[in-house]
Amino acid sequence: MALTKEQKAEFDENLTEFKNYIEELKKDVNLYKTQMKKSKATEPYYQIAIVLNSIKLMNTCVSISDLSWHMLNLKSELYLNIARKEIYSIISAMEKVVGADFENGLDENRELLDMIPEFNPDQRINFIRGFRKTINDIVDAFGTNSKWKWSWPELHFKLAVLAKNLFDFRAYEKENDLDSPYYYTRKDHYSLIIELSNYAAQEYRSKYDLSTNDIADLKKCIALLEMNRKIFQMTGNTEDLQKTKTLIDSMASKINSLEGDKNRAKKKKK
Repeated sequence: MALTKEQKAEFDENLTEFKNYIEELKKDVNLYKTQMKKSKATEPYYQIAIVLNSIKLMNTCVSISDLSWHMLNLKSELYLNIARKEIYSIISAMEKVVGADFENGLDENRELLDMIPEFNPDQRINFIRGFRKTINDIVDAFGTNSKWKWSWPELHFKLAVLAKNLFDFRAYEKENDLDSPYYYTRKDHYSLIIELSNYAAQEYRSKYDLSTNDIADLKKCIALLEMNRKIFQMTGNTEDLQKTKTLIDSMASKINSLEGDKNRAKKKKK
């Protein structure tokens, strides 16, 4: 059914307040960018402030799409795509703050973590939880048949790596007792990293099985499991360590078999 002028006018009227809020967020970001240039020491904190603004922007975009669905029975693809693109901006910004490494040791980003001591463990885990919820809200808003469906595993991969890089493994080992004010917070953050990594690995496995049949997707699974393996090894979690090693070996064997089949097929063509 075609939309009436009255429906469009009512929606536009409701949209005004959201647009005004978005403009205020943009002004704040411009201010943070100006202040960020003044001091190297405070730069990471302003980067985090910009990221938090971006999450507010994404949540607003999802709310606009919800409003559009409620009033017009239409998703707002325009605002959902703004939110989707903003996810990558956040990840890029946070990689400047804590790094993007997932292949080396767990303390490779020590110098970066030492620059954000005021970003405490409670704030870090709340940020990851909030960011994950926003990503999931955007994914849900696009729906199960979205053309972006198979791009979501990459986002979950990057979120897991970000959660790992925000975590201070040295402090976790040194202050792993009930007297530490962040004992339970760090336990929760530790568990969250494992959960996010396992979920992202499953997403990549589904992508391989249901869409691409691309060995690169299986290699991403291994990269995530390998990240968990290092964590279990460091913390002495022998049971999960052995399970993870078994999964890695099984998937590596599958990859070797698939690559062998491809090489044999190439030789036959020659």
